[in-house]
Amino acid sequence: MDAMKRCTACTEEMRVEATRCPHCGSRAEPFHRGVEGRTLFGVCAALAQQLNVDAALVRVGFVVALAVSGGTALLVYLLLWAFTPPSVHGKAPLQRTVDWLSSIGNSDEPQVERRV
Repeated sequence: MDAMKRCTACTEEMRVEATRCPHCGSRAEPFHRGVEGRTLFGVCAALAQQLNVDAALVRVGFVVALAVSGGTALLVYLLLWAFTPPSVHGKAPLQRTVDWLSSIGNSDEPQVERRV
């Protein structure tokens, strides 16, 4: 008997190893960089998994785009890295930075006011 799980979008059953629901086509897990075959930051491997193609094709496409775009592809790569979490349950680097900056002014210590 095959192991099954439920789709979060349509609640239909699907196989555990499925990356997309066969009924509605939604992804079984959110987009993240913690996938097999990651080399540097994992952006190309994550895109390859999302598009269901080989990671080498995405990497070659990135290198070609980098040569043709004059550096714009590098900016796109870095933005994808900044907005994509490293794992399913992790936070993106940009979100961690925003959380850290917002916590600087919000101290949990009670403020004591002295009146003279």
